[in-house]
Amino acid sequence: MLKIIHNQLGILIAPFIFVAALTGLLYGLTPQFENFIYQEHIIAQHLPNQKSHLISEQIQASLAVLPKEAQIFAVRTPTTINHTTRIIYQVSTHPNQTFAIFVNPYNLHIQGQLAVYGTSGVLPLRTFLDQLHRSLLLGEYGRIYSEFAASWLGFFALTGCLQWWIRHRKQDVGKQGYLIKWHYLIGLSILPILLFFSVTGLTWSKWTGENIAQIRHLINSDTPSLKRSLQATMPQMTDLHAEHHMHMVKDEIQQLNLKDFDRILNIAHQNGLNAQALQIKPSYRQDQAWSIEEINHRWPIQVNALAVDMSNDHIIDRLSFQDFPLSAKLTRWGVDFHIGVLFGWINQLLLVLAAAFLLVLLTCVYFTWWRYQRPYQTLQKFNVDILELWHKWHVYQKTTFFILLFLLYFIIPVWVVSVLILQLVVFLYYQLSKS
Repeated sequence: MLKIIHNQLGILIAPFIFVAALTGLLYGLTPQFENFIYQEHIIAQHLPNQKSHLISEQIQASLAVLPKEAQIFAVRTPTTINHTTRIIYQVSTHPNQTFAIFVNPYNLHIQGQLAVYGTSGVLPLRTFLDQLHRSLLLGEYGRIYSEFAASWLGFFALTGCLQWWIRHRKQDVGKQGYLIKWHYLIGLSILPILLFFSVTGLTWSKWTGENIAQIRHLINSDTPSLKRSLQATMPQMTDLHAEHHMHMVKDEIQQLNLKDFDRILNIAHQNGLNAQALQIKPSYRQDQAWSIEEINHRWPIQVNALAVDMSNDHIIDRLSFQDFPLSAKLTRWGVDFHIGVLFGWINQLLLVLAAAFLLVLLTCVYFTWWRYQRPYQTLQKFNVDILELWHKWHVYQKTTFFILLFLLYFIIPVWVVSVLILQLVVFLYYQLSKS
C-alpha cells in the first residue's frame, strides 16, 4: 500500500509540490531582489551620526507630491537607520490600489513612489512572488493549488520516511538505484522542515486555514486584535482593510494635525514600544482612536500595539505579544519562519536551501521514473493496484476509510476532495475496463 501511495500517486501529484517549491524559493530570495531593484526608493543616504527629522516634518514633505483626493492611512518608520520612511495612502480614483511615498528621514528628499499591497505596504516584487507562490496569479481559486500541494507534501514526507524505515529493516535499501538513494537521503535530511512547510502552509491557506482559525476560536485561542472604537457600545470593525473602503477627500488630510504623529510616537516610546520599525494609523473619525504598532518580525519579535485617543492622549487599549495565547504565538512564529524573516539571513538561507533540496529530491525521482514509465502507464498501474487493494479490504476497513475522510473534511477539505476525485477516477476506469 505504501508503494502505491508514495510511488505511483506521488508521481502524479508531485508536479504541484515542485511548482510550490520553485515559487517558494524565488520568494525566499525577495529581500536581495528588493534591495537591488528598489534601492533608490528604500535606501536612505545620510552622513554618519546625522539626525533624522521629526516624523511630522517627513509627512509634511510628502504632502508636496501627495496626489489630489488622497488619504494617508498609515505611516511606517524606517526599519533600520539606513532606510526610508513610507507614507502609505490611497486615492479615490484607484479604490483598490495602495501607494507609498518614500521619504529620506535625514534630508526630507522624496525618493519616489510605488504601488504597494495593502496597509502593510508590501512592495510590487514581493507582492508578485507572494501571489505566484500562493495562487499562481489565478486569484482566490488559484489558492486550491497551494493548499493541495501543502496538504500532500506532509503526507508524502511521512509515507516516504515510513517506506525507507521498512526497507532499512529488511536491508533492502542497497538494491535501489543511486538517484533513489539520493532521494531517500535528501528526504530524510529535510524531513522536519518539509513537515513544517506543510503545517504552516495549511495554517496560512484559505480553506484549511479558516477551519484551523475556527478551531482556535472555539478554544478561545484567537490572535488578539486591537480595539480602536471610542464608543464601548459600538461593535468593533474587524475588516483589516476597512481603510481601503472609506470615502477620501483632500480636506480630510488637511484636518490632520501632523504633530499628532510626533505625539503618538512619544507615547509609544514611553509605554515600551521600542522597535525601530513602527506603523502609525491615524483616524479621521471622532469615534475611533489612532493606533501604533511594532512591526519587527525578527527574533525576538516585537508586535506590541497601542490604541490612543489623541484628544487626551489616553491609551484605550494595548496588545502585548507576551500575553498572546500559545497558539497565537506559534502561528506568528510559524508564519514568520515560513517567509524567512524570523531569524534573519540564517532563516532565509535555511528555507532557500530546503526548497532547493526539495527540487533536487523531486528531480531525482522523476529521472528514475522516466526511464521505465510514462504518465499514462503510471495512472493505469495506479488504478489497477488501487482496485486490487480495494477488493481485498473488508467492509469495516472501507467504512473506517470513509468515516476518516468525512471527519478530515472539516479540517483539510482540499486534501479530502482530491482523494475523492482520485476514487472517482479509479471507479470510472473500472467501469470502462469492464465495458
